[in-house]
Amino acid sequence: MKKAEGYRPISIPEDRLDEFFDVVQWAFVGEWLREDRQDYVDALPVERARALEVTDARRGRVGEVAAVHASFGTEMVVPGGRTVPTAGLSWLGVHPAHRRRGLMTRMIHDHFERSLARGEAVSVLYAMEAPIYARFGYGMGSQTVKAEIPRGAKMWAVDGADDLTVRLERASFDAHDALVSGLQARLDRPGTVINAVGSGRNARFTDPVGNRRGMEKWRLAIVEDAGGPVAYAFFRRHARSSVGIHDGVCQVREHGSMSPAASQRLWETLTDFDLVETTMTENLATDDPLLHQLKDPRGVRSKVIDNLWVRLLDVPTALEAREYLHDCDVAIELADKHVPGNAGTWRVRVSGGDARVTRTDDAPDLSMDIRHLSQCYLGGTSLEALVRAGLVREHTPGQARELAIAMMSPVAPLANWDF
Repeated sequence: MKKAEGYRPISIPEDRLDEFFDVVQWAFVGEWLREDRQDYVDALPVERARALEVTDARRGRVGEVAAVHASFGTEMVVPGGRTVPTAGLSWLGVHPAHRRRGLMTRMIHDHFERSLARGEAVSVLYAMEAPIYARFGYGMGSQTVKAEIPRGAKMWAVDGADDLTVRLERASFDAHDALVSGLQARLDRPGTVINAVGSGRNARFTDPVGNRRGMEKWRLAIVEDAGGPVAYAFFRRHARSSVGIHDGVCQVREHGSMSPAASQRLWETLTDFDLVETTMTENLATDDPLLHQLKDPRGVRSKVIDNLWVRLLDVPTALEAREYLHDCDVAIELADKHVPGNAGTWRVRVSGGDARVTRTDDAPDLSMDIRHLSQCYLGGTSLEALVRAGLVREHTPGQARELAIAMMSPVAPLANWDF
């Protein structure tokens, strides 16, 4: 029997969600609390939940769910502050009893085909195991700084920060969805995956007890000026103490700021709670204002890890959606075994910040796999760096640099919420 035979792709109706979640628990190694079920339902885009179902008894019990995935239909900010229709792939897992049968490939192809049919030019995801997704054309499109910040960390003063006020409230979908979604939609950082008003229950406000590990429910810090909210952050704390010494922690999740002053006022608040010794966050861009405002960067324990993985599904639409910093005319030979429509040679002509992408029979200036172009798409990786790494071939000297400069982003890319 060939790989992936004996299974069929299906959409998951609401009355089969427990089967979907059972596979997720097996695939991601964990036992969920029954009282958390509604939180997971709220976090799942049920209308885009998919699965592979057993149809051959040689593969297992006929009718059982063997693998699952889902995706969020969204817009992603690209260089220049523009947006591109995007599919956020999530909940992707194979039951361990059905591994090594090609089910992951079958689901990825299902995702690609359905995303393209909906007009989504890019797919993005967070990778539990990075090497898996490179095989399917995903490249590491952005990086994030994980940081542990000591209480009361000193910062260089920013004009206007002291004039801003702060509200601290218990995070609530009904009370805060429009506020948070409105602020996030104003962010111009490439890689921002927009969580629109009304969809905020998708992982933003859900708060399963099993995920808290002794911490309180999500709180929300809101910074305001005279005109209204200018920054926000989801956070929660856990008080710990030993021998009279308080060493509690504060965990910060999604956050966003509209100005340098708003950023400083936000982080001054998040790093100065009573009974809290350390504030931890995993969602700082590599050029986040906080990293420049801190007087003692060595006092912050940090490391850089991957953030968003990007995969171009419709090359001309994706490339034409973003802005460019430099005029150029480059022919790119692409290999793409999973979306054959992308394979071949494309001429990218950039003029005045806009690109025109067309097929060509001309000899290529550069040759690369789709994952390398995807990695450079948000401007966080230099194409010339990939040439120097031996991953991209340059046939015409200097063309990698021309395209690298054109695709550069002055602002480091980052996705600020997990889906």
